[in-house]
Amino acid sequence: MMRDDIVTDRLVLRLLSPDALAATEAGRIDEAARLLDLALPRDDWDEVASVARRRLKQLPDCPQYLPWSIRAIALRGTRKAVGYVNFHDLPQWHEMAQRDACAELGYEIFADHRRQGYAEETVRALMAWARERGARHFIFSVAPDNAASQGLARKLGARKIGLQIDEEDGPEDVLLLE
Repeated sequence: MMRDDIVTDRLVLRLLSPDALAATEAGRIDEAARLLDLALPRDDWDEVASVARRRLKQLPDCPQYLPWSIRAIALRGTRKAVGYVNFHDLPQWHEMAQRDACAELGYEIFADHRRQGYAEETVRALMAWARERGARHFIFSVAPDNAASQGLARKLGARKIGLQIDEEDGPEDVLLLE
């Protein structure tokens, strides 16, 4: 099976196919794990269902979005998922940033795997992949009290450009990486 993996020193960022997205959204974790050929921790992967639901709704109107959708973050050696990452949409004009070719990304490293550099390794690899496909700027929407993600965005060179209220997550600082 041909995969659109992004591979780093320690990680594989494995794209969820539409079938794997549907299985995840429906809570069929064993099926999603089989489709992805990864070990998915049931309790943690259940949290991905709501994101999978949103991404599945985007695909019929924009099939070219699929490679920008959800990727499992897995350890290369064990193929165990330690989180997930995705772009919210294709690169596009961002009103607050007043820039074109902005790609907004979101990620989650599961609690047992935090503080090991996986988020930074993931974000750097995904941004390099996106730049090869036309993205020039990156948006991070981060809760003001999420010190780890705030710190990562700033470490990468992002600067705060505003505040927004997310209907699911509440207040978020909007940071731009040019």
